[in-house]
Amino acid sequence: MPRSWLWIGAAMVGLAVLALPSLGIGGGQVLAFLLLLLCPLMHLFGGHRHGGGGAGRSDASKPEERAVRAPDDQP
Repeated sequence: MPRSWLWIGAAMVGLAVLALPSLGIGGGQVLAFLLLLLCPLMHLFGGHRHGGGGAGRSDASKPEERAVRAPDDQP
């Protein structure tokens, strides 16, 4: 990502910090909104895949483990 986007983002955050209190919007309200926005953004950008394997997905993602094996010779 080019550095120009980072500077534009930092400028927008700075302007928001200055403008939002004059509109009657506090920092707590902004943080609550960002917390609610976090869940759909995580699903959109794939953050839900970062944990361990789920109960239904662990064997489906590894087909080599599902291969039928010959029974061991046991007396």
